[in-house]
Amino acid sequence: MNQQKRKCIISGTSGFVGSHIKSCFVKNEWEVYELKHTVQNGNLNDRHLIPYSLGDKIDSKIFSDLEVFVHCAYDFRQRRWEDIFNVNITGSINLLRAAKSAGLKKIIFISSIAAFDNCKSMYGRAKLEIEKEALKTEAVIIRPGLVYGQNPGGMFGALNKATSLLPVIPVIGSGNDLMFLIHIEDLCRLVYKFSTGEIKNSLNPMVAAHEEGKTFKDVLDTLLNSKNKKALYIPVPYNLVFAMLKIIEGTGLKIRFKSDSLISMVSYNPNPCFDPEISRKIQFRDFNVQTLNS
Repeated sequence: MNQQKRKCIISGTSGFVGSHIKSCFVKNEWEVYELKHTVQNGNLNDRHLIPYSLGDKIDSKIFSDLEVFVHCAYDFRQRRWEDIFNVNITGSINLLRAAKSAGLKKIIFISSIAAFDNCKSMYGRAKLEIEKEALKTEAVIIRPGLVYGQNPGGMFGALNKATSLLPVIPVIGSGNDLMFLIHIEDLCRLVYKFSTGEIKNSLNPMVAAHEEGKTFKDVLDTLLNSKNKKALYIPVPYNLVFAMLKIIEGTGLKIRFKSDSLISMVSYNPNPCFDPEISRKIQFRDFNVQTLNS
């Protein structure tokens, strides 16, 4: 008799992080359910795909007979704090409460290194608010650094595209703002080890990244070197870049690198708290040309 597959449910599988976490569980032969805001007509009868958008009502029965819930979803279309609160914060809180009431053995919330006390970005503040509820549900809270890998998304995807297309790249100020990075495969391994119990739950949010920070220029240099390209860096004032991004956003154009991303980048936590036990078990790889292409 075949052993019954272990079951998990993941939100945000349309995104870069969520899609890779899903693939990790699939490779390890788990039965994976997905909370997706867009389900194609041809997949409407697939019981593993559950149409859902943050802010929708959620029935805790969805989590019945499952073992693990990994919450990755975040709606970046929301730009006003009121909308962020109503959709991302309230929606996430409702999901976490529903999963907890269904009796799941493990809840994992993917937060962000941008979330820390007195952070300035709305993204970081939103993640902090969700973390408060995650702690009440005894969830594992992971704060990944800037996530990179093949075909990246988010801020790193924007930087990768810029180094592919632009001969001249604007650099905010001196370009020495620090970034702490994590390869997507390392993040997936961390999530999976928490799911299986190989790594025990922590009572506090955990930063997940290589402990050696890279400057903004370091990251650009590595991206350019990986493409055998060169570019001219032009220092520009923070206020000018911020104003330009706000103008572009005001037109309704969709851009990967947003004004709030800029706030996260320059208002970073200079001393993130790393868990030495986690670092020993995962051994986060350093960010360089070799790991970028792995």
